[in-house]
Amino acid sequence: MRNFVTSLRELFYPAVCLVCNTHLQDITDMHLCENCLDGFRFIHPPVCSCCGDKFISERGVNHLCSTCLTTPYSFSKARSLLSYNDNAAQLIHSIKYGRKTAALSTFNAFWERSGLKQEFCLSDLILPVPLHLERLRWRGYNQALLLADLFFHEQKEKINPFLLTRVKNTPPQTGLKGLERRRNVQGAFAVSHPAQVASKKILLVDDVLTTGTTLNECAKTLIAMGAEDVQALTLARVQYR
Repeated sequence: MRNFVTSLRELFYPAVCLVCNTHLQDITDMHLCENCLDGFRFIHPPVCSCCGDKFISERGVNHLCSTCLTTPYSFSKARSLLSYNDNAAQLIHSIKYGRKTAALSTFNAFWERSGLKQEFCLSDLILPVPLHLERLRWRGYNQALLLADLFFHEQKEKINPFLLTRVKNTPPQTGLKGLERRRNVQGAFAVSHPAQVASKKILLVDDVLTTGTTLNECAKTLIAMGAEDVQALTLARVQYR
């Protein structure tokens, strides 16, 4: 019966690569052809011990980059699974704007092979970076919450999508420069119940880290409300080296 259902699904909904739309002979959790899969770049050490940007050298240990030495973030550590290249962008946009939830299976496969799971097992709270209510209504879901549920399904009791809120409906950060980005999100976030974050170790989850401005503003808000430590995890990040 299962084979029959699978055959029907392939007949009416043929499996295609989520990046190039090439028909896939075999249905896998990746939903990617071999060529497109080879185009993704996982981020491996050495990286900046704070912002997670990868260093050019493949050797050495994690250490602070020059930016984090001179201008520290409010979060203590940020890590990302992938470099934000064309393949990663297309896959993220497929779920962010195209509602192709099959990409979640791909993201989970990436998470399992990333080696980052053990780095984020001690958080007290897991908070998805929130969307403003108007944008949430338009999109229908918060992709950061989908990722938090996907990556930390064994710690669902720690995930709280309502504790950190976006109180300003800011324009998208895309296309904005550093100072414009900081001004755009300044004061954009609030904590609905400050007592619940006091003295807590908090993990923020989002889809992409570009300059770290949004995550930094979230972390700053949480620290101001008494959080002990804030870290961040994103699916991908823009790399500047």
